[in-house]
Amino acid sequence: RLLSGFLDKCHKPFVRRQQGHCEPNVVFNPDDVVVADRGKGGKNNGKATDLMAHLEDKDKQFFAAYLDVMPLKWNAHFIPQAIVCDLYRNIDKYDFVGNMGENFMSDLERMANQFGDQLPRVLNETFGYKTKANLEKKNTGKEKNRHATHAPEKVKKFYTARTVRKGLEMLSIDYVLLGLEVPEWARQMLKDDVSGEN
Repeated sequence: RLLSGFLDKCHKPFVRRQQGHCEPNVVFNPDDVVVADRGKGGKNNGKATDLMAHLEDKDKQFFAAYLDVMPLKWNAHFIPQAIVCDLYRNIDKYDFVGNMGENFMSDLERMANQFGDQLPRVLNETFGYKTKANLEKKNTGKEKNRHATHAPEKVKKFYTARTVRKGLEMLSIDYVLLGLEVPEWARQMLKDDVSGEN
């Protein structure tokens, strides 16, 4: 969830500037006057500084920088679902709780069956869940459709063991309240990390 939100709201400079959801904007929006360059004598020369311009590994370092400062100003796109939906007190009041993991298609089928009406048709047109759920096909993120995230390739491109730890820490309430499993790729990345938490 953190990575998909980051890719949608932060990664592309045009989107980041236009939407302003990659917060805090004072850090990530290079057009903000607070991050303007100072000319000789400390006066503002009017040129904005892109704080990400000098990163060696732009993808991993940018994502790490984002996770490091994100708690300073939580954006609604990234707040843990347990907080947004007040799940600690109200999870039993929800008619449906699903998971966008590898059983996503089965969850869509379960939701379509539970609520009926036009929902099964709309969900199937959008996600093609009927065939995939009936074949017990796992959602791996590699599917060739317009909703595939290609997550396995993206996690390698953006995550490090440190950002995995940070992300799990930030979203731990979701993992606990929703009974989510730590993804295998995250477990493996942590296992392969030789530096540990020294």
